[in-house]
Amino acid sequence: MVRSEGGTDMDEIERLSEAIRFRTVAGNWEEFSKLKDFLERCFPMVHSKLKVSKINEYALLYEWDVGSQEAVLLLAHTDVVPASEEGWVHHPFSGDVADGFVWGRGTLDDKSSVMGLLEAVERLLSEGFEPRHNLLLAFGFDEETKGYLGAKKIAEHLQNRKIRIRAILDEGSAIVKGVISKIGKPIALIGIAEKGYASFDLVAKGKGGHSSTPERNTPLERMANAIQRIFRYRSRTVLTRSTEEFLKTLSRLWGFPLNVLLKNPKLTLPLLEPAFSKIPSLNAMLRTTMCVTMINAGVADNVVPEKVVATVNCRIIPGETAEQVFERLKQIVEDLQIEVVKNENWQVSDPVPDTDPNDEFYRILSETIQQTFLDVVVSPYLTVGATDSRHYKSLCQNIYRFSPLIMDRELLETVHGKNERVSVESYKKMCDFYTALMKKL
Repeated sequence: MVRSEGGTDMDEIERLSEAIRFRTVAGNWEEFSKLKDFLERCFPMVHSKLKVSKINEYALLYEWDVGSQEAVLLLAHTDVVPASEEGWVHHPFSGDVADGFVWGRGTLDDKSSVMGLLEAVERLLSEGFEPRHNLLLAFGFDEETKGYLGAKKIAEHLQNRKIRIRAILDEGSAIVKGVISKIGKPIALIGIAEKGYASFDLVAKGKGGHSSTPERNTPLERMANAIQRIFRYRSRTVLTRSTEEFLKTLSRLWGFPLNVLLKNPKLTLPLLEPAFSKIPSLNAMLRTTMCVTMINAGVADNVVPEKVVATVNCRIIPGETAEQVFERLKQIVEDLQIEVVKNENWQVSDPVPDTDPNDEFYRILSETIQQTFLDVVVSPYLTVGATDSRHYKSLCQNIYRFSPLIMDRELLETVHGKNERVSVESYKKMCDFYTALMKKL
């Protein structure tokens, strides 16, 4: 094990703290190399007993081969989003341990998963344990920038080797506490499906000129109308199996009348949809969403721009495709003389459909959650954000997304925000969860 400056063995909290200090933001490639060297020092048995491969230089693949026909694939990522010091109680790359927390960028997303998985394997190797299935740990390095250089390359590597994958577990939903109204119990949300991801550019062109004598129907005026339409537009309601099962779980936790109304969501959703659509988290689980995220126009404050470009980010409900959303966007703005284009960097991920929550691996996940965290309700869930797991969907249909961390509303808001931190107790539970899970695989 790695030793601290005082000469004593580092524990799991100190190792996580140290890992946070590596500023593994996309482009800081030297930091990724330093992190890899650190992992080798931290987990000597992992790196001597498992086959370790570098994929596309900075992605890491660990193979615990016990000779089985199938493997279970456990995913995480070493990259983090940027962070400035402003507004942080502790420096975002300090890894400070204070007030019962480890502080810093990546403590929740997603270095805790990287370190927790390696802690579990190191523990099990030291005990002489062998899993029933081959275990693979795959760590991408560009999940925050869509995963095409890391996870996608690992998936291609595994596919070329014709490795059979039994099930996949990635980060994603967590154990939420006090987040859902009127529910006191923590709920462990296992993502069994994932929304798709696509961005399109709206392009308006026309006559510019001097702002002292503005004309009507300028590119900017037309774009403003288009943006307003998009924000008002509501896609059709789609009840996926993941959302249906989630609503049924809520029916067992909520009181009257929602407990009755949600017992059969297929029947009652038309009654509840208007109210659910006003709640952003529920609305995102019921339909494809479109959101204008960037606008590029103008060169000076006294010049009417000749060209305006707005980017629309779409999160696509399972059952629809990026091409269908593309056609729908064109219909929304077709009378405004605005072109909808796939930009030169256009990269798209269609939705990942529902995995069967009756599958054996879901049962194992659920059992392990309940044994590790005790008084917790487990529920299927639709993951509305994008994860690296989408790049592996051609390898396996049984894909799950779950981070074994307990998070309240305040902690959830720190992911990609200020003062990201994980409690010491929660991280130790995470390591225990991964250890217990691997013993069942």
